[in-house]
Amino acid sequence: MQEYIDAELWLRCFSESRRFYGGTMNSAALVGIVESRELVDILTAELTRNLGTSHYRRIHPDDLFQRVSVVYGHLAQWLRSRDESQLRQNGEELGRSRFAEGVPLGQVILALILNEKYLWKLVEKSQVPIDAESRALITEFFQKHTYYTGKGYEMALAASHRSADRIAEEREMAVASSVPPKKAGATARPEQDMEISRGGQVGEHGG
Repeated sequence: MQEYIDAELWLRCFSESRRFYGGTMNSAALVGIVESRELVDILTAELTRNLGTSHYRRIHPDDLFQRVSVVYGHLAQWLRSRDESQLRQNGEELGRSRFAEGVPLGQVILALILNEKYLWKLVEKSQVPIDAESRALITEFFQKHTYYTGKGYEMALAASHRSADRIAEEREMAVASSVPPKKAGATARPEQDMEISRGGQVGEHGG
């Protein structure tokens, strides 16, 4: 089980030792806020009351807490590694998962926007400035993560459509194969009913 940092305690300790960081918060120090339980709690509460994320109200609080933790976990991973391929994989997996859960794409995107919004709120609360590189890394993360999440969602949607089309086609083939064939010659007119005249015209009597 993931262990969370006490944001208040961490910020107080960090503020007292700012001289070791040159007076600003770098990406390594920022991970402390990203992995704090306070940040996850704040966003979890927001998702359950925001009108634009109504679907998240249906999710059990413990499960919702874990969903929020996942995104901040991805951010912490990005701040440590700057691994673009891992960021893409994380985003696409998140998109596929949210599609499977039936969360509308608009609400998924809004949730990510709120992820970033409340991170900045907690950073501002710390009153500790962030260095330019770390600020750029956070902005880059949310831009790319949102894009890859949307891409993963669309990929899952397209796969669902292909599956539905295939099932419909198989049903049509099954129905077509179950219809019995018409008997040959069932509607043909008997030859003996036809009269041939002396002139060779069918159906015309000779005079």
